[in-house]
Amino acid sequence: MAHAWQLPERSSGAPAPAGIFLTTALPDESTAWSKARRDVGGLLGRLGYASLPLPSTWRWREWLRLGDTAQAMLPSGGHVLIEYPFAQRKRSFLLRLLCRRRGLKLYGLIHDLDSLRNADSSVKREVAILKTFDGLISHSPAMTRWLREQGVAAPIAELELFDYCAAPGPAWHEGGLDTPLKVACAGNLAPAKAGFVYDPRLAQLPGVELSLYGPYFEPERMRSPLNCLGVFDPDQPALQARCHFGLVWDGDDVDSCDGISGRYMRYNIPHKVSLYLALGLPVVVWREAAAASFVQAHRIGLTVGSLRELGAIPARLSSPEYLEMAANAMALGREVRRGAFLHRALQALAGA
Repeated sequence: MAHAWQLPERSSGAPAPAGIFLTTALPDESTAWSKARRDVGGLLGRLGYASLPLPSTWRWREWLRLGDTAQAMLPSGGHVLIEYPFAQRKRSFLLRLLCRRRGLKLYGLIHDLDSLRNADSSVKREVAILKTFDGLISHSPAMTRWLREQGVAAPIAELELFDYCAAPGPAWHEGGLDTPLKVACAGNLAPAKAGFVYDPRLAQLPGVELSLYGPYFEPERMRSPLNCLGVFDPDQPALQARCHFGLVWDGDDVDSCDGISGRYMRYNIPHKVSLYLALGLPVVVWREAAAASFVQAHRIGLTVGSLRELGAIPARLSSPEYLEMAANAMALGREVRRGAFLHRALQALAGA
């Protein structure tokens, strides 16, 4: 039975919030999806946002009360922020109407674009929803270009990296570069998303020692001695041993990020990049991924066209060069741990 939607109490003398964050229910699971959304809610609270629950029904009175409450809490020209996609996203047209009639802007923080990562999702339908927003936060320049090509004209700021809120912890990079190259592979290990993990060629890569971490691992599908080392608490990330790099790779093949999950990397910035940085690990990312230019510009890792190139990394990179990358990764890790990237994106969107 659905619970009645209720308004939060607010003191009449309280200052206006920085904005209003519309919240939706989160599943209790140890995944990048839920971790990223929990972090956004916590960071927005620290930035002075007030939270209001998004009505879970079509009852018109509940939506009117939401609009009236937002209007009472914010000055004209203030903004309401919601994470996209959300379960009730077809109601974004209603949200837009409520906000505009009350002089408020509607902003969307993009976590994923379903029409790019799911073959059966309609581009036309998703773009129609995205056009209801007065401003968007995308992942990368590549994602922004795609949105512009689809006719999205609203201001767009780029997140660059997801933040990864966690208490300071030890750095998990090695003290120098040697062989074998130790590589952590963390994330969703379901065959549909990380099919390359189940390719027997992965375990046969010369000079590479791979450590798997994450949920949805299916050991019965493995045709190699690789095994999953478990799932760690995303709020207290820790590896079982130090590694040289964290791997950012998706799809079915060791030679390219193939399949729809792999191709999606041309647009999105995977949350696992931030996880590795929070652990103090440099990253290895697919050369054609949207994250590749960021990794190169900030010298926090390397790009490769195929996982077969991993074993040659110690020959192309000196220990001092590696330690410089590790230091850069640690510096950016401190930034993602404290929430700097969302703050900057919101400032950019407000000034657009």
